[in-house]
Amino acid sequence: MNAILCYGSLCADLRIWLPHWPRQGSGIHAVRTRWLAGGNALNEARALVSWGVKPLLYGDRLGYDAGGDLVAAELTALGLMTHIERSANVATPVCHILITPDGERTIIALRQQTAASPPSAEVLATCQIVSVSRYGLYTTEVATTARQLNRLVVVGDVSDPADPLAQAADVIVTSVDLLGTAPFQRAAALQQVRGAPVFITDGPRPAWVLVAGSWYEAAPPSTESSDLTGAGDVFRAGVVYGIWKGWDWQEILLFATNAATTFVIEQSTA
Repeated sequence: MNAILCYGSLCADLRIWLPHWPRQGSGIHAVRTRWLAGGNALNEARALVSWGVKPLLYGDRLGYDAGGDLVAAELTALGLMTHIERSANVATPVCHILITPDGERTIIALRQQTAASPPSAEVLATCQIVSVSRYGLYTTEVATTARQLNRLVVVGDVSDPADPLAQAADVIVTSVDLLGTAPFQRAAALQQVRGAPVFITDGPRPAWVLVAGSWYEAAPPSTESSDLTGAGDVFRAGVVYGIWKGWDWQEILLFATNAATTFVIEQSTA
């Protein structure tokens, strides 16, 4: 049986570092730019590979375009290209990511002419853990099918208990930004759906997990960052990895928090 399947977005990221947020009606000079392979599923799978676990990866189809070449080269290097399709009839998703000096991002996704190739029920049935984020095509269908097959389903980036993704989840990984002004109350509402542990990230501030009505906290090491892109995906990968290793929830929280912090530090110095 396969250990882990990651499903979601695969895209080419154009990261644009800005000296400050643009003012309406005025121009601005970027500090620098960089093209990178990204997307929530790719970021998560890349982290798992770095810890010695090679997941199955499914998601967006890649076009025969510059973005597709970039992503395909990264996936081939990681040994994750096996289940990714390329097609002349689609365009590779592209995200323009505007990054300000505080590390905050504004993401502009271009998804015209995009398509995805989700895993079949037969493939999902072979996996122990299925990890799905809210972002991407057919994510609800994949999570729901995995739930029906009694796979352990980890869902990222949900905030609404009525969301079918929340209703399919055995474990939820979300953020303060998504939960809004009352994050702990919203997390408790999410847990009430199926009793799923709920992890909450909050950038450089402490992360939390709610398990059976009890809260646990992990403070990340202090660091300055110029780019937080993908840190949430690495945190989710850390949760998935800890579940696969059989750790308790506090151990998982600490590992995921440290993994995301390490990723941010390495990314900021790259």
